[in-house]
Amino acid sequence: MKDKLVNLVTYRYDYRAEILKDKLEEEGIECVVTNASVFGQMTGFRVMVLEKDLEDAVKVYKYIQNLYDSHSAEVLEGPEE
Repeated sequence: MKDKLVNLVTYRYDYRAEILKDKLEEEGIECVVTNASVFGQMTGFRVMVLEKDLEDAVKVYKYIQNLYDSHSAEVLEGPEE
């Protein structure tokens, strides 16, 4: 099912998720940012894309990471480098 939403990356801070969201949308990739939580505790901000767009979205993610030169503690979960 290619129209299923999948998690691209989870950031610790919302501003990083919004930067990526803006770039994905600029590239024509639909996405949403959701709050990730466990037992009511906020654990980050997920950037989710359609499964069919995942490969292109990973390229945009890697571009953004290189641009900001960080795969630091701000990324809680993301694609393998």
